[in-house]
Amino acid sequence: MTISRSVIQEKKTTKVGSEGGIALSEGLECCAYMKKLDLRDNMFGAEAGVSLSKSLSSYKHLTELYLSYLNLEDEVAIAIAKALKECASPIEVLEMAGNDITVEADSAIAACVAEKQDLN
Repeated sequence: MTISRSVIQEKKTTKVGSEGGIALSEGLECCAYMKKLDLRDNMFGAEAGVSLSKSLSSYKHLTELYLSYLNLEDEVAIAIAKALKECASPIEVLEMAGNDITVEADSAIAACVAEKQDLN
C-alpha cells in the first residue's frame, strides 16, 4: 500500500464540531509561538468561535489565520477582530470567507485591519 492512496491522505477536513472546537481552542492557548493557524472547513459555530477568540490573545508570532467555513456569525467575527486588534501578533493574513458574517461586524473588522498595518 502506498501513502498516496491511503484514506488518511485523501481526507481533506476533520469537520470538528462545537465541542471539539472548544477543546481545540483551549488546547491552542499554550501555543504562543505558532505562526500559522488553519482551521478552515469545520463546524465550530458560535460557542467554539468565542472560545477561539479568547485563545488568540496568547499568540505572539501568528502571521496567518484561516477561519473560513467555520459556521461563524457576527458575534464571533467581532470577538475575533477585537482579539486580533489587541494581541501582539503581526497578523498578515486573515481569511474568514464562507461564514455568516454581516455588515454588523464590519466596524470591528475595519478597526482590526486599521490596527494591523500588514493585514491582507
